[in-house]
Amino acid sequence: MSGIHDRSVERSGMRLGLAMLTTAILAGMAPTAECGIGRHIDPAQVLPMDQLQAQHREIVSEVIRDHTFHRQGEAESFPCSSGLYLSLVNEPLLTLALWKDLADSPVQARKLSADRYQGDDGAGTTATWDFLIRTPRLHVLLAYLNYAGPKSNTRIDARVVLVLRSGYYREVNKEPYIQHSVEIFVKVDSKGWKTLARTARPLVERILSDQVDEAGKFISLMSRLVVTYPNWAVQVAANQPAIDEPIRGRFREIVAQDRRPNASPGRPMVMANSSSPDADTRRR
Repeated sequence: MSGIHDRSVERSGMRLGLAMLTTAILAGMAPTAECGIGRHIDPAQVLPMDQLQAQHREIVSEVIRDHTFHRQGEAESFPCSSGLYLSLVNEPLLTLALWKDLADSPVQARKLSADRYQGDDGAGTTATWDFLIRTPRLHVLLAYLNYAGPKSNTRIDARVVLVLRSGYYREVNKEPYIQHSVEIFVKVDSKGWKTLARTARPLVERILSDQVDEAGKFISLMSRLVVTYPNWAVQVAANQPAIDEPIRGRFREIVAQDRRPNASPGRPMVMANSSSPDADTRRR
């Protein structure tokens, strides 16, 4: 049986919600990953700037060059086919729907155009993000994030650039694996940020660190659940009218291709009173 429980899903899910609102890409980092603040970085050393559309180059360059926060992650590897991985990465609404079927959440997101999304985490954070580069090995996103404290006058406006680098390989047993890493830059644009920085900076640093540390583990978890419970995954996708039919159809094909002989015909059932991340998930 799979290892997952309600607190594990909810904690990872809330990180996913914030991650989706700050660019919707799920990638993991080791606890030793670097979190830099204010160090100048040459954008050309981070991205192939010539692959960005002209109207985005200066904005992306500014965020990278003059960032307020920077987090560089180490690579994480996990078993997953390239087709399933790219479906989960490229389609935030699909990944969000699968998660929300397992855990209650106020997070909402909608697709505005082919490459633009908008979301709200239900706790004061809203964002609009664009996929600037979307290839199998490189994803670059630009997000405009706004946070308004529900119990204070605190307001934070920021721009976020997220870079996801992905690799694909097979183990000796021919099982496909993904190796990915993420790099994120945040530039706070709020007026009065210097006044807030003394108290707000540790909070922002902690949220940013937690969010990217858990996001990759979440995409790994979701991929395992899709493979273990293919009927459930296809049914959840089929019940999402906000997801275009061609995307749902392609997802059905990928799930069918990845289907294993021992796959469960049921769905994951989150254990209600578990305190261990390795608690069993029962089938039903």
